[in-house]
Amino acid sequence: MPKIVDHEQRRNEIVATYLKLVERDGINGATSRALAAELGISNSLLWRYFDDMDALVERVYSVVVAHTNSRVGKAIQNQHGLAAVYALIDELFPVTKESKAEARVVVEYWAVKARNKNSYVEPHNCWRLNLIDFLEEARCIGEIAEDAPTSLLADIILNIVGNSQTEYAMSGDDHIALAARDLAREVVFLRRDPKQPHDPVAGR
Repeated sequence: MPKIVDHEQRRNEIVATYLKLVERDGINGATSRALAAELGISNSLLWRYFDDMDALVERVYSVVVAHTNSRVGKAIQNQHGLAAVYALIDELFPVTKESKAEARVVVEYWAVKARNKNSYVEPHNCWRLNLIDFLEEARCIGEIAEDAPTSLLADIILNIVGNSQTEYAMSGDDHIALAARDLAREVVFLRRDPKQPHDPVAGR
């Protein structure tokens, strides 16, 4: 009787092994040939589970997002105001072994998305809304300036996150990510430029 293969379980094994390779050898070391060798299968067998490398990277990216969201959820639980902002920020920057590997996957995924406009939707909007809520809370309890432009601050923080992931993936320099995280923590204390009129549509 032929062996029954659980295709979804096999896909999950391939994804987990890909992440292991990225963590150990970097994104350039996570080739299809290296992946197949690590799994102990032929290179051609990989494509029974994924159409191509782009499809695999998309699946890995969705797993990375789920991992990040899980960590964020635990970190911000029972946190409020600036404490919640800092907890969220700390989970997004590539400053741990896990988040460093994830940053490399994120940057590789952006390359996939540039080729395929219908690719997986970015999770940034969820993080942005969380940041805005926590910044508004911090503003209301006096932890940041009353006129702090919270929507703009959330956008700036996420831009710093994206830049730090790219720079870390390219250089592997831990100091870049740490400096970027510290910058994001300081950004929350920016105030609205008094010369610029308040835009009620853009929000605070």
